[in-house]
Amino acid sequence: MGYDVIIDCYTDEPSGLGVPPFLSVHSRYIVGCLEQSNTEYYYLTIDDLRYANNERHFENSFNKRILNTTKNKENIKEIIKNAKNIYVVMGCFVKYEYVSAEPPTFNEVEELLNKYSNEKTNKLLFYSLGGSELTRKSIRETVPPKLFNEIIFGNTYNYFLGETIQKFRPNYDKLKEIAVLSSNVVNQLERPLIFEIETATGCNRNPGCTFCIEGMRGLPLQFRNKEDITEEIKSLYNKGARYFRLGRQPNFYAYKNCDVNEIEKLFQMIWDACPDIKTLHIDNVSPHNVNTEEGEKITEIVAKYTTAGNITPFGIESFDSIVREKCNLNGSLDDIHKSIEIINKYGKEIGENGVPKLLPGINIIYGLDGQNENTLIHNLENFNKILSSGNLVRRMFVRKLTSPYGEQFDHYTSEELKEFATWSKSIEYQFSIPMLKQVFPLNLVISELRMEMYKDGNSILRQMATCPVRVVIKNKKLQLDEFYKVKIIGYEGNRTLIGELV
Repeated sequence: MGYDVIIDCYTDEPSGLGVPPFLSVHSRYIVGCLEQSNTEYYYLTIDDLRYANNERHFENSFNKRILNTTKNKENIKEIIKNAKNIYVVMGCFVKYEYVSAEPPTFNEVEELLNKYSNEKTNKLLFYSLGGSELTRKSIRETVPPKLFNEIIFGNTYNYFLGETIQKFRPNYDKLKEIAVLSSNVVNQLERPLIFEIETATGCNRNPGCTFCIEGMRGLPLQFRNKEDITEEIKSLYNKGARYFRLGRQPNFYAYKNCDVNEIEKLFQMIWDACPDIKTLHIDNVSPHNVNTEEGEKITEIVAKYTTAGNITPFGIESFDSIVREKCNLNGSLDDIHKSIEIINKYGKEIGENGVPKLLPGINIIYGLDGQNENTLIHNLENFNKILSSGNLVRRMFVRKLTSPYGEQFDHYTSEELKEFATWSKSIEYQFSIPMLKQVFPLNLVISELRMEMYKDGNSILRQMATCPVRVVIKNKKLQLDEFYKVKIIGYEGNRTLIGELV
């Protein structure tokens, strides 16, 4: 037993994606640490274990529980049985219906590990959520007893560096080499993925939003050097990776304290080192940093240097002024509307793949402090204002307020769930669907659509992008992971387009 095993059970944080088609920094940085110590290892996914447990695809649909296996899938039982250490990585903030992946529950992980692993194997859980000791205690009490020898919180690489106190605090000096070595994970992957690239830690607002996990962790704002970020992307690029997202930070515009020149140099360095990148997107953006002189310049830079189909996800959370004050939400209502206008000014233009270059996204949360019978009305009034403005919004996401350690720990009454459903439907019909039709008009031709899922006799395609729209080709089974050009011929719900091949 001379090797270690990483089992990726997927992560989805407010500041980072790690559910396929995204690969998180957490699993990848474990790879980098093992490479650094010359430890033999295997990178697996939960899908590999399900495949070993005889799950297979269906006659008229792919089984998304086994779509993301690795090149190791035929030898899983032997690999796990003889492992010295098993590192399980998981932590999904919200219960979300992913297109082509299904994160496991703790109970499923317990069942499969108990079935295939050796009792003597050291098993560790790396849980990516958990902002305070109270939340970490709740997680420990929820994980099946005796399943893991230890539960690790914070940055995965800190465990291998021997850090025992500041587990969430980044060590960007040490990460520099680990991040580059982590690119060897590509050798074990079976499908193309979007690689999450960390740029910073901490929030540039102090105090920040009252409910946010970043505030609970209390980390100072720290930035990675642009040279280190570029070297990490270059190492993955040289292994064949072509899809990247500058993510895992609360606010991309805050990079180097909103330094316009530093942000432009970062993009220039990336493109100089990796000229054939196919996707280069960003993550979260705070409206209060867009509606500034620097923010407008940064928007112009992001629209210029990132690939089309990019989004600036705004954590607006609520348009109700009472809620905004109670929760210390970032920016004013004027900031929000002006920021949407600024993003549209530089990003509304259609890119070469058929979609707008850069558009804002909006997140709304149900259940915040100060919420009242008028909150939904305020939200809908502001959505109507956006529709009337002629500006576009690329993505709308309404969710319930989630505990800092994941939605699986939340408890809502039946009345609250009923009210949340009313919120969702009202916003969907009064804003999301009308906006979808504006962004993606009939007869629009979209290219670079990857065949990602086959369900109920239909093919589901999406671009390799941040929060891409779904395009369904009815009654046709296309080739998995091939790319297609499609004309839009209809709509289905608030996030799905109907298309035909061009």
